[in-house]
Amino acid sequence: MTPEDPAKFDLSRAIDDLAAPAVVIDRDGRYSWLNRAYIELFGDRRGQAFVDSIAPEHRQLARTNFARKVVGKTTGIYDLTVFDRSGARITLRTTSSPLWRGDEVVGVFGIGVPIPQPSKPEASVLDDLTPRQQEVLRLLAEGLNTRQIAQRLGVAEETARNHIRALLRATGAHSRLEAVLIGLRLGVVDPNLTRPGQQEPPPIADE
Repeated sequence: MTPEDPAKFDLSRAIDDLAAPAVVIDRDGRYSWLNRAYIELFGDRRGQAFVDSIAPEHRQLARTNFARKVVGKTTGIYDLTVFDRSGARITLRTTSSPLWRGDEVVGVFGIGVPIPQPSKPEASVLDDLTPRQQEVLRLLAEGLNTRQIAQRLGVAEETARNHIRALLRATGAHSRLEAVLIGLRLGVVDPNLTRPGQQEPPPIADE
């Protein structure tokens, strides 16, 4: 069974109705046609250089792929970060092909599907810990007492004790063990710091 001639179908209407942004870029690298989905998301950029809408770190990738298409070569599917009409960054999973008129490439046709971005993780109670408090938390996870922590930090025991108190206040923990458990649960403390074979951090002495 041979495929039907695409000329029998109204492909231009189908492409314009696509939910994914679709574009035609002329040989000079300027947008010459945009479907409705593209205009809704990015605005009417006809006549503008296509690289201006691409994030700086991906412009060379876009130029390289465009150059390959203009000489009739093909490339695979790749991701491009672009700016929408408000200036926000959106990642498009992109594929494109040379646009032929007879034996001549007159431009590039491309489609990009927006990739959903992972939701930003909720703020952690440990986000605002100072570097010193983070260090104290790691030392507590090793099971060190106040004297040992003071030695590791090179400070007086009372100073180490003050750092521990500040850590407990910052985490809302009622004990050193609870602070370590919070760190483990939120992925801040490396489980390998705790004693081998333990399912929980070792008991932590107060002194």
